[in-house]
Amino acid sequence: MKNAVISFLAALLIFSPLQAQYYDSDNAQPRKKVAVVLSGGGALGAIHVGALKVIEEAGIPVDMVVGTSMGSIVGALYSVGYTSDDIAKMFRTMDWVELFLDRNAQNRLTLSERDDQNTYIYERDFYVGGSQDPRPGGVIRGTNVERVFGYYLQDYADSINFLRDLPRQFACVATDLVEDDQVVLTSGSLVKSIRSSMSIPGVFTPVRMGDKVLVDGGAKNNFAADVARQLGADIVIGVKFDGVINPNKQFRSLMDVMERSAGSDVTRRSKENEKYCDLLIKVPVTGYSSGSFSRKALDTLMERGESATRAKLDSLMILKEEVGVDYEHKNIKQPREITSLIDIVDEDRGLLDLRKNNTVVASIGARYDNEDIIAFQLNGHYYMGGKVNKDLDLTLRLGLRSMLRLGFDMEPWKFRKMGLGYEIWYKYNDVFTRGHRSANMSVIYQKANVKLFSLDAMNFDCELGLGWEHYHFFKGLWNEHNELKINDNEHYFNYHLRLRYNNEDNRYFTHRGMRAEAQAAYYTDNLAKWKGHSGFTSLMAMWQMTFALSHSTHIRPRLQTRMVFGDDLPLTAYNVIGGPTYGKYFPQQLPLEGFGHSEFFDSKFVSASLRVQQRIIGRHYAMLDASVAEHNDKLGDIFSRTPIWGVQLGYYYNTGIAGPLGCSFGWSSHTHRLHFYVTLGLDF
Repeated sequence: MKNAVISFLAALLIFSPLQAQYYDSDNAQPRKKVAVVLSGGGALGAIHVGALKVIEEAGIPVDMVVGTSMGSIVGALYSVGYTSDDIAKMFRTMDWVELFLDRNAQNRLTLSERDDQNTYIYERDFYVGGSQDPRPGGVIRGTNVERVFGYYLQDYADSINFLRDLPRQFACVATDLVEDDQVVLTSGSLVKSIRSSMSIPGVFTPVRMGDKVLVDGGAKNNFAADVARQLGADIVIGVKFDGVINPNKQFRSLMDVMERSAGSDVTRRSKENEKYCDLLIKVPVTGYSSGSFSRKALDTLMERGESATRAKLDSLMILKEEVGVDYEHKNIKQPREITSLIDIVDEDRGLLDLRKNNTVVASIGARYDNEDIIAFQLNGHYYMGGKVNKDLDLTLRLGLRSMLRLGFDMEPWKFRKMGLGYEIWYKYNDVFTRGHRSANMSVIYQKANVKLFSLDAMNFDCELGLGWEHYHFFKGLWNEHNELKINDNEHYFNYHLRLRYNNEDNRYFTHRGMRAEAQAAYYTDNLAKWKGHSGFTSLMAMWQMTFALSHSTHIRPRLQTRMVFGDDLPLTAYNVIGGPTYGKYFPQQLPLEGFGHSEFFDSKFVSASLRVQQRIIGRHYAMLDASVAEHNDKLGDIFSRTPIWGVQLGYYYNTGIAGPLGCSFGWSSHTHRLHFYVTLGLDF
């Protein structure tokens, strides 16, 4: 008898939380349990946000949410207490391209890792030596999906029971590749569960839970109204997109054919599950697809979800009476404030050691511009590990400027390295004089480097080393504008020190942060002297900082200088000014707004510039730059000339993974010529 009483009390404690939420909070009268079922569909899942808004306004108490794929993401957020307005704000502020990539937060990387991430479109890692592939079964790990939703769901991050421990009951559907059947997830890690439910096969790596290998639930049950009934729902409200196929659709694209052929059985089951709904809300999504993650598309889909549900408002009010609610239902209080993805990154600080022993990381980059045309860059990085970490790096660039680079580093202490490097370039350069093309030069440039000491930290790095450089100019076409005198072969040794600091949030579309760099180098031809006398010295410094004038408007002042001191300077030591980026055509090149092409300037140079960056809408940006510069061979006379100034206006679209797509027009008082530049891709 005693054991029976104990068992009864235990059962009462376990099930009492579930029973309590089906009572009217004002008069403790029992009512029916209401479930909302949300279908999958990628970006089309935005319709659920609008539908939930109307359900809230109608005062329908939602006790359970069952979701698949994107429906599981919306459902999980709603189940922990976020309102439809909260989720709508997330949809609008989230960078969905970044979310579905494996790019790490900038402030979790060393500067060299950040440089790599801002250079390559895609990277893939492999274990060597017989170890298991670290990324089996998919192209994308889903790192950012887990990180971002781990932030929004962090109060429920531990292993929990979704039917007992959440403000609203929750379940999501995944597909087990081992059993080839659906799996209903009602406990465990909430983040891992929604990550499983939305893992598109072949795109995202499967999630392993025990002996199960889980992928997108849409592969088996994209509209799980039957699951809601199995979990005890008395009233089921279903929301799904209206997937009517246009009879005139030609299925010309591979994606159209794959989606249709793979989804036939799923579509059939989805239709069969409609019979489990007391109210079915079908939302038209004509003109949009699962990949329509633009701000405009998401807003339209949310509006369509709201309109389709509002058209069913009379039916919702009838259901409300059937549920047994005679008071104005109040939504559960949200557990935290909504922030943007930028704010989430700021919460996540501290270096991560991303390297794994016996791992090769292969990366690829590609870009186009109207000067280099098409260029590709491939990189292989082999992390050997060991007591003293060792890295081997190989980089190949193909294009008008081709390059091969080899590097070997040892790390006796964490993030502190010593190493050797060698690179060889073939460069075909156009050189301009006052805006006129004056020379076409082909050069083979070689560089060797001994890294005596380097520190590679989160926002700071430094390097002390010894280098050798060699230029071989083997072809040159000159015209009447040429003022250059170049030796066929030039080489020198250098002792150098470089310091860098960078905490900018984005390399190409910066919203905040500072970037600064300083370099000092002493050059000789025999490690001691230059042409029989003291060597020459090069000093370079740059500082820029971004300030917000408003949420969409930012300004970025920049100061930069490079000064060379010494006698008998070779031409390759003089300043090269212009072009879009640092070191694009010559190692010592400094960009300057308004100067589209590179020109040789005097040995002492200083400039100031100001950028106004305006986000027009979504990923569209306009940028206005102005610059002023002075140069001279004598430091004391550097400000004696009339200043050179330039302006530049550009439009850019942030493609995310592929880098900026845009064009710019520039003009300067030095060249008196208009320059037009088109670019697509990350810089390298």
